[in-house]
Amino acid sequence: MKISKRVLYAFALLGLPLAVPVQSAAQAADSGTFVVYVEDRNVGTEAFLTSQVGSDFVATGRVRLRLPEGTLELDPVLTTRGVGTDPVSYQVDVGGSSPSRVVGTVGSGRFSAKIVTGSGEQLREYVASSGAVVLDQGVAHHYQFLAQRTHQGRVPVIVPRENRQVMATVTSRGEETVQIGGVSATAHHLVVQPAGGDEHHVWVDDLNRVIRVEVPARAWRAERTRMPR
Repeated sequence: MKISKRVLYAFALLGLPLAVPVQSAAQAADSGTFVVYVEDRNVGTEAFLTSQVGSDFVATGRVRLRLPEGTLELDPVLTTRGVGTDPVSYQVDVGGSSPSRVVGTVGSGRFSAKIVTGSGEQLREYVASSGAVVLDQGVAHHYQFLAQRTHQGRVPVIVPRENRQVMATVTSRGEETVQIGGVSATAHHLVVQPAGGDEHHVWVDDLNRVIRVEVPARAWRAERTRMPR
């Protein structure tokens, strides 16, 4: 089994053990780092690796933020399957000021989750519609899977830490020139409007790799340190 240097480097960056099936080598689909800003102030980073093992994609992240209300640490792992990159499992460890863990699976039209906090365990189950994507709050790289699904239309969105699914409308604003790491590049500008939620602006490249995410209502922005290769 031969594993690319890019995969090894990305796992080292995330501080994670390298664990791949013996019969199938992991191939990096994307990796990088976002700098996160609140009101134009650098509050931390989000490092991530999306790798492919067979028909599965595994997106692993590491978010470390210093916010006015306290620190926030997220270690999400999302697994999707098939051509449609349908979510099959999601886990996120939440550290910092309010530690918790969510472990969930998607199947038979339901999202089933175990939520562990300092006060004990809870079980939650709710509808996961066909074609749904997982978008955890504050995790920029998840928008790759939404962009792969559509650039225009309605998409069911699973919000794991809020224990619910919402409908979101995706609108394309076409191509725009963006500055990333001092380099000008062309990106597709998508606007994602969850029902009853804040509007999200997402920029992706031609391969739907996320370049920038902004939530104007929260003065929140995540921006890649450099364009993906």
